[in-house]
Amino acid sequence: MTLETTATPRREKTRVRILAHARQIFQDRGFRKVTVEEICAGLGMSKRTFYRHFADRDELAVAVVTETLGRYAPEVIANLTSSRPVDEILKAHFDLMADRVLAGVSTQLLVDLQVLLPEVWARVERVRAGVIGILAELLLRGQRDGTIRPEIDPVAAGRFIQGVVNHMGNPTFLLEQGLTVSQFVRTFRNLLLYGVLQPGPGESSHENTAL
Repeated sequence: MTLETTATPRREKTRVRILAHARQIFQDRGFRKVTVEEICAGLGMSKRTFYRHFADRDELAVAVVTETLGRYAPEVIANLTSSRPVDEILKAHFDLMADRVLAGVSTQLLVDLQVLLPEVWARVERVRAGVIGILAELLLRGQRDGTIRPEIDPVAAGRFIQGVVNHMGNPTFLLEQGLTVSQFVRTFRNLLLYGVLQPGPGESSHENTAL
């Protein structure tokens, strides 16, 4: 075994350590006020070692977001494109977003991405737009399988979802209102699902379900 082959796993392990530590700090506080010095101190690592893996803090932030999207994107898409009943798909989607994808993500982190790394935020926006398009298609399919109310206009509903996500789900708006990302996702989930789903067996309506 050569020195190069032994160094590669060690190098990857160090990179993973940096990403994991940075992910926790960024989720809690965003990254605007986090310095490379602070990250290195938390890891007991020299800045020289850090710079072997990342050019600066912003490159690290991009890597954290990319890694997170890459980790959960296949699961999100697999659920949205599954053949299960639409009501099950919608419930699973919002639970996945609230409990895993966005769990622990601070509103400040999203604001920092939006303001300081607009190219990365544009990528997030493209992913969101793709998901919203799939949700609109699911509403139409749900009408055919009887799980979505027939009086719902799926095109208008899709645009409504997009408007809510783009404006009320805007990180700056959430921060100004003192709302967390999880609060937004869970409340929007309940408003959407209990507004479009047909009552289940033995249910007269969803009107008494707490948000």
